[in-house]
Amino acid sequence: MAFFDKLLTGLEGISLRVVWLSGGLLILAAAIVTVDVFMRKIFGISMAGADEITGYAFGSSIMLSLSYALIHRSNIRIDAAYQHMPAPIRAFLDVFGMILLVGFIGYVAWRAGFLLSDTYEYGSRAITPLRTPLAIPQTLWFSGMVFAVITGTVLIITGLIGIFKRDWRSVSERLGIPTVDEQIKDEI
Repeated sequence: MAFFDKLLTGLEGISLRVVWLSGGLLILAAAIVTVDVFMRKIFGISMAGADEITGYAFGSSIMLSLSYALIHRSNIRIDAAYQHMPAPIRAFLDVFGMILLVGFIGYVAWRAGFLLSDTYEYGSRAITPLRTPLAIPQTLWFSGMVFAVITGTVLIITGLIGIFKRDWRSVSERLGIPTVDEQIKDEI
Protein backbone atom coordinates (compact mmCIF):
# COMPACT_ATOMS: atom_id res chain seq x y z
CA MET A 1 0.00 0.00 0.00
CA ALA A 2 2.95 2.34 0.63
CA PHE A 3 3.80 2.24 -3.08
CA PHE A 4 0.29 3.33 -4.03
CA ASP A 5 0.31 6.04 -1.34
CA LYS A 6 3.47 7.51 -2.91
CA LEU A 7 1.99 7.12 -6.38
CA LEU A 8 -1.19 8.92 -5.32
CA THR A 9 0.86 11.70 -3.74
CA GLY A 10 2.73 12.13 -7.02
CA LEU A 11 -0.49 12.09 -9.04
CA GLU A 12 -2.01 14.62 -6.67
CA GLY A 13 0.97 16.94 -7.18
CA ILE A 14 0.65 16.67 -10.94
CA SER A 15 -3.12 17.13 -10.83
CA LEU A 16 -2.72 20.24 -8.66
CA ARG A 17 -0.44 21.82 -11.26
CA VAL A 18 -2.80 20.80 -14.05
CA VAL A 19 -5.81 22.22 -12.23
CA TRP A 20 -3.92 25.53 -11.88
CA LEU A 21 -3.33 25.43 -15.63
CA SER A 22 -7.06 24.80 -16.07
CA GLY A 23 -7.84 27.79 -13.90
CA GLY A 24 -5.47 29.87 -15.99
CA LEU A 25 -7.31 28.76 -19.13
CA LEU A 26 -10.61 29.85 -17.60
CA ILE A 27 -9.18 33.24 -16.62
CA LEU A 28 -7.83 33.64 -20.15
CA ALA A 29 -11.26 32.75 -21.55
CA ALA A 30 -12.92 35.31 -19.27
CA ALA A 31 -10.41 37.97 -20.35
CA ILE A 32 -11.02 37.23 -24.03
CA VAL A 33 -14.79 37.46 -23.58
CA THR A 34 -14.43 40.70 -21.62
CA VAL A 35 -12.23 42.30 -24.27
CA ASP A 36 -14.60 41.11 -27.00
CA VAL A 37 -17.64 42.58 -25.23
CA PHE A 38 -15.92 45.94 -24.70
CA MET A 39 -14.70 46.05 -28.29
CA ARG A 40 -18.21 45.35 -29.58
CA LYS A 41 -19.78 47.91 -27.27
CA ILE A 42 -17.23 50.71 -27.73
CA PHE A 43 -15.90 50.21 -31.25
CA GLY A 44 -18.63 48.10 -32.83
CA ILE A 45 -16.16 45.37 -33.83
CA SER A 46 -15.82 41.81 -32.64
CA MET A 47 -12.79 39.62 -32.12
CA ALA A 48 -13.18 36.80 -34.59
CA GLY A 49 -13.11 33.44 -32.86
CA ALA A 50 -13.46 34.61 -29.26
CA ASP A 51 -16.28 32.15 -28.66
CA GLU A 52 -14.27 29.37 -30.32
CA ILE A 53 -11.18 29.96 -28.19
CA THR A 54 -13.19 30.22 -24.98
CA GLY A 55 -15.03 26.99 -25.85
CA TYR A 56 -11.74 25.17 -26.28
CA ALA A 57 -10.43 26.66 -23.02
CA PHE A 58 -13.56 25.64 -21.14
CA GLY A 59 -13.61 22.09 -22.52
CA SER A 60 -9.90 21.62 -21.90
CA SER A 61 -10.11 22.92 -18.34
CA ILE A 62 -12.90 20.48 -17.51
CA MET A 63 -11.05 17.45 -18.88
CA LEU A 64 -7.75 18.47 -17.30
CA SER A 65 -9.45 18.89 -13.90
CA LEU A 66 -11.01 15.42 -13.78
CA SER A 67 -8.04 13.83 -12.03
CA TYR A 68 -8.01 16.49 -9.31
CA ALA A 69 -11.74 15.99 -8.77
CA LEU A 70 -11.27 12.24 -8.39
CA ILE A 71 -8.44 12.57 -5.87
CA HIS A 72 -10.36 15.12 -3.80
CA ARG A 73 -13.65 13.20 -4.05
CA SER A 74 -15.37 16.15 -5.71
CA ASN A 75 -17.41 14.11 -8.15
CA ILE A 76 -21.16 14.31 -7.57
CA ARG A 77 -22.83 11.34 -5.94
CA ILE A 78 -26.27 10.67 -4.48
CA ASP A 79 -25.94 9.70 -0.85
CA ALA A 80 -29.50 9.42 0.52
CA ALA A 81 -29.13 5.82 1.68
CA TYR A 82 -25.34 5.61 1.58
CA GLN A 83 -24.76 7.21 5.00
CA HIS A 84 -27.04 4.67 6.69
CA MET A 85 -25.25 1.57 5.34
CA PRO A 86 -22.61 -0.47 7.15
CA ALA A 87 -18.98 0.43 6.41
CA PRO A 88 -18.22 -2.72 4.35
CA ILE A 89 -21.15 -2.07 2.02
CA ARG A 90 -20.18 1.60 1.67
CA ALA A 91 -16.60 0.56 0.83
CA PHE A 92 -17.86 -1.84 -1.83
CA LEU A 93 -20.15 0.86 -3.28
CA ASP A 94 -17.29 3.38 -3.28
CA VAL A 95 -15.02 1.04 -5.25
CA PHE A 96 -17.85 -0.08 -7.55
CA GLY A 97 -18.84 3.53 -8.23
CA MET A 98 -15.25 4.44 -9.05
CA ILE A 99 -14.97 1.44 -11.37
CA LEU A 100 -18.09 2.60 -13.22
CA LEU A 101 -16.89 6.20 -13.43
CA VAL A 102 -13.37 5.31 -14.57
CA GLY A 103 -14.81 2.76 -16.98
CA PHE A 104 -17.01 5.42 -18.55
CA ILE A 105 -14.16 7.94 -18.78
CA GLY A 106 -11.96 5.18 -20.19
CA TYR A 107 -14.51 4.33 -22.86
CA VAL A 108 -14.89 7.99 -23.85
CA ALA A 109 -11.08 8.34 -23.91
CA TRP A 110 -10.76 5.21 -26.05
CA ARG A 111 -13.24 6.59 -28.59
CA ALA A 112 -11.61 10.04 -28.38
CA GLY A 113 -8.28 8.39 -29.19
CA PHE A 114 -9.68 7.28 -32.56
CA LEU A 115 -11.00 10.77 -33.21
CA LEU A 116 -7.66 12.32 -32.29
CA SER A 117 -5.82 9.87 -34.52
CA ASP A 118 -8.06 10.81 -37.45
CA THR A 119 -7.60 14.49 -36.68
CA TYR A 120 -3.82 14.16 -36.86
CA GLU A 121 -3.97 11.95 -39.95
CA TYR A 122 -6.18 14.31 -41.94
CA GLY A 123 -4.91 17.58 -40.47
CA SER A 124 -8.46 18.56 -39.53
CA ARG A 125 -9.20 22.20 -38.85
CA ALA A 126 -12.21 23.98 -37.40
CA ILE A 127 -14.69 25.32 -39.93
CA THR A 128 -14.46 28.80 -38.43
CA PRO A 129 -12.62 31.97 -39.42
CA LEU A 130 -9.67 30.96 -37.20
CA ARG A 131 -9.29 27.55 -38.90
CA THR A 132 -7.88 26.20 -35.63
CA PRO A 133 -6.03 22.88 -35.95
CA LEU A 134 -8.39 20.60 -34.03
CA ALA A 135 -5.50 18.48 -32.81
CA ILE A 136 -4.63 21.19 -30.27
CA PRO A 137 -7.84 21.17 -28.19
CA GLN A 138 -8.46 17.47 -28.81
CA THR A 139 -5.00 16.60 -27.48
CA LEU A 140 -5.72 18.54 -24.29
CA TRP A 141 -9.10 16.86 -23.87
CA PHE A 142 -7.68 13.42 -24.55
CA SER A 143 -4.73 13.97 -22.19
CA GLY A 144 -7.07 15.01 -19.39
CA MET A 145 -9.18 11.90 -19.86
CA VAL A 146 -6.17 9.56 -19.95
CA PHE A 147 -4.72 11.17 -16.81
CA ALA A 148 -8.09 10.76 -15.06
CA VAL A 149 -8.20 7.08 -16.04
CA ILE A 150 -4.70 6.53 -14.66
CA THR A 151 -5.54 8.35 -11.44
CA GLY A 152 -8.87 6.56 -11.09
CA THR A 153 -7.23 3.18 -11.67
CA VAL A 154 -4.75 3.84 -8.86
CA LEU A 155 -7.65 4.88 -6.62
CA ILE A 156 -9.53 1.69 -7.50
CA ILE A 157 -6.47 -0.42 -6.65
CA THR A 158 -6.05 1.32 -3.29
CA GLY A 159 -9.76 0.84 -2.63
CA LEU A 160 -9.56 -2.87 -3.44
CA ILE A 161 -6.51 -3.24 -1.20
CA GLY A 162 -8.46 -1.51 1.57
CA ILE A 163 -11.39 -3.88 1.10
CA PHE A 164 -9.16 -6.96 1.17
CA LYS A 165 -7.50 -5.66 4.35
CA ARG A 166 -10.93 -4.77 5.77
CA ASP A 167 -9.68 -1.22 6.26
CA TRP A 168 -13.02 0.49 5.69
CA ARG A 169 -11.73 3.82 6.93
CA SER A 170 -8.98 4.04 4.29
CA VAL A 171 -11.45 3.18 1.53
CA SER A 172 -13.81 5.87 2.80
CA GLU A 173 -11.00 8.45 3.03
CA ARG A 174 -9.86 7.81 -0.56
CA LEU A 175 -13.09 7.03 -2.39
CA GLY A 176 -16.03 7.73 -0.11
CA ILE A 177 -18.35 10.66 0.05
CA PRO A 178 -16.78 13.39 2.18
CA THR A 179 -18.41 13.73 5.58
CA VAL A 180 -19.99 17.00 6.64
CA ASP A 181 -17.03 17.61 8.99
CA GLU A 182 -14.57 17.07 6.11
CA GLN A 183 -16.53 19.47 3.91
CA ILE A 184 -16.59 22.12 6.64
CA LYS A 185 -12.84 21.66 7.22
CA ASP A 186 -12.20 22.09 3.47
CA GLU A 187 -14.28 25.26 3.36
CA ILE A 188 -12.46 26.80 6.32
